[in-house]
Amino acid sequence: MELIICWISKVPNVIWSAVIASLLTFLGVLWTNKGNEKRQAALLVHEENKFKSEQKISLKKDVFLEVAGSFANVLGIIPKLINLNVTDNDINEQMGDHNAIVAKTYLSANESTVAEILRYSSEVAEGYLSLIKPRAILLDHKLAVEIYQETIDQANAEKNRIISIMQELNLQGRNDEGMFDYLNRSYEAQEKIIGESLKSQEEQQNTLQELHNEYCQKCIAEHGRLQLLLPPMTIALRQELENDSDSEVFVEAINESVQRMKVSFEQLLS
Repeated sequence: MELIICWISKVPNVIWSAVIASLLTFLGVLWTNKGNEKRQAALLVHEENKFKSEQKISLKKDVFLEVAGSFANVLGIIPKLINLNVTDNDINEQMGDHNAIVAKTYLSANESTVAEILRYSSEVAEGYLSLIKPRAILLDHKLAVEIYQETIDQANAEKNRIISIMQELNLQGRNDEGMFDYLNRSYEAQEKIIGESLKSQEEQQNTLQELHNEYCQKCIAEHGRLQLLLPPMTIALRQELENDSDSEVFVEAINESVQRMKVSFEQLLS
């Protein structure tokens, strides 16, 4: 032991200084490398989280844009209901796969957003159903008008046929009084059918016009009501996409749009 201490004591101070400096340098490099490793690990975790967040938002964006477009199509059906020539096939085609598109949000949206979507979907469905029954009544009156018109057209065609027969008999010089009496009675019967059909058709047209005016106002009111209920769902979707800097501006724009559309429709009806 004394030999070791003696040997160490003979080592010059310069060498000890170099050894200590080297040791300190080694420890500094070691600590630096550990710090770099921690920062690199934290950076990798941050980049991974950022990538997952961007992927999640991208997925939501695709789904939410599709949902917004589908709701726009469904709301666009309501003004079209005013046109009685629009068929059920036209309506179903515009509605498309709305329910399936909305169902996608159940997997990608937050629970609060899904709740807003379900509330608005229920309002839209109830509003749409409230317009189906009165429209069916209008279609019945429209069909009645068309049936009376067909009857009138057929009676006019029969009158023309009777006239042609009379003209043919006259050209042939036939004076069959029984035949002419029969043809005259048939002609008068067709005129009676036309007169009665015209009267009934006019009644149906007047009823149809009155009911149709009321229905137009109901469609306009329902369309405006559903648009005013749109902001909560839309704001929830925008918040999930981190795109909701000022909700009040959006709500005010919706309200202004509804009022302007209401005025335009009222002017059109008047």
